[in-house]
Amino acid sequence: MSQRTTTPLISHSGQVLSRAVTFQFALDLNSEQRVLFAKCAGARRFTMNHHLARVKENLEVRSTEREVLSASGDTCEPSTPSLSWSGFSFINEFNAWKNGASEDSPVNEDGTRGLAWRHELPGDVFECASVDAARALENFSASRRGERSGAAVGFPRFQAKGKVTPSFRLRNRATSGTAPSCHPIRFSDPAHLRLPRFGQVKLFGPTRKVRRMIEAGRFHIYSATLTQRAGRWTVSLTGVAAQLHQDERSRTNRHAVPVGVDRGIISLCVAADANGVLTQSFEGVKTLKQAQAKLKVANQALARTTPGSKGRQRARGQLAKTHRKVVNTRRYLVHQASSALVDQCQILVIEDLNVAGMVRNRHLARSISDAAMGELSRQLLYKARWHGVEVRVADRFFPSSKTCSGCGEVRNDLDLSTRTYSCGTCGLVIGRDLNAAINLARWQPKEYSPSTLLDPTRVPLLSTA
Repeated sequence: MSQRTTTPLISHSGQVLSRAVTFQFALDLNSEQRVLFAKCAGARRFTMNHHLARVKENLEVRSTEREVLSASGDTCEPSTPSLSWSGFSFINEFNAWKNGASEDSPVNEDGTRGLAWRHELPGDVFECASVDAARALENFSASRRGERSGAAVGFPRFQAKGKVTPSFRLRNRATSGTAPSCHPIRFSDPAHLRLPRFGQVKLFGPTRKVRRMIEAGRFHIYSATLTQRAGRWTVSLTGVAAQLHQDERSRTNRHAVPVGVDRGIISLCVAADANGVLTQSFEGVKTLKQAQAKLKVANQALARTTPGSKGRQRARGQLAKTHRKVVNTRRYLVHQASSALVDQCQILVIEDLNVAGMVRNRHLARSISDAAMGELSRQLLYKARWHGVEVRVADRFFPSSKTCSGCGEVRNDLDLSTRTYSCGTCGLVIGRDLNAAINLARWQPKEYSPSTLLDPTRVPLLSTA
């Protein structure tokens, strides 16, 4: 999606919309719509591969020319001009190519030029794919220049059918202040969503919350992203919403004392205040562990099938459905925990855990991945901003688990298998997670060196309904 202006959007009811939100619904498509959606996903792959091939060829030609010039001692620039990697340039180039206005446009059997099937699909599919290709190349360029944080990003991979998630995006081309009934993407009734060029598609689940927000001018849809996972299509309505009511952002009945949140494997999280009072405790997420038997049967069934057969396709679908249920259950439990913490606490203290490094431990990788530690912190950060809750991020080297919450003694010999903390100095015996939560609640921000990894301003503000 292209970068948006910082000017707040004003809805038809005069509401200032500045809170980024996404609502997701499952779709109930008929056979005709499934075929059309699959074509759109294929068109997106085709468009991205077109741009990546052009850029790669241009880079290779310029590199060869540069080597020849360097060998001859010439310091001139290559004769082949470089291509612009902007989304605007990609859109214009591909529109000209697919419409037959370019010199290298494809020629059809009847003598016409351009893509013969271009009119069957919405133009937004091609344009949004061009923007996605430009964004991927920009990330590659920024990584190569050393201007991108995180792991290095290589040249974008080509999109292969069966190896990438089928997906495409449609934009809601509506001007500021127009009524929702005039928008191309809108709810036609409680169970149907109208999409441009597709008509009405049926939705699963309640939509009243989103429809009321749109009717009141408190939510504006920017785009709809259609994605197929495990045989089911979902739509993600991304846009901007009004800020929550001031009474919600400044509630006086929240826990005023700082609350430390310790994330773990046995327990999803344990929350306690600086006075040692346990405020919340959520059972650990074990959806992947509980589904191991079903996953084993599904994997064995897949291994017995013949590659390329319809039976193998059905077996892959069954395995994907099992994984989808695991993901949805885990996401639901994490949403329940993060919402409860934000609703009841005014100040939250969490740790800057190196989850990526913890997963490298082959003995704990499955349990840590199932615990959803990173997802819980992400949800806490963006929900806290919505509700006016302060979140303090403790340094990842702060010994919250090894420090005694009674006297402050640090036990360096504490290993992961020890679930009860016993202090040899003051004699305190307390649960390991509760002890860590109390120490986090007492942590002071002055001890913290800022980390951009968990900076709330860098966290995507997305919500799943």
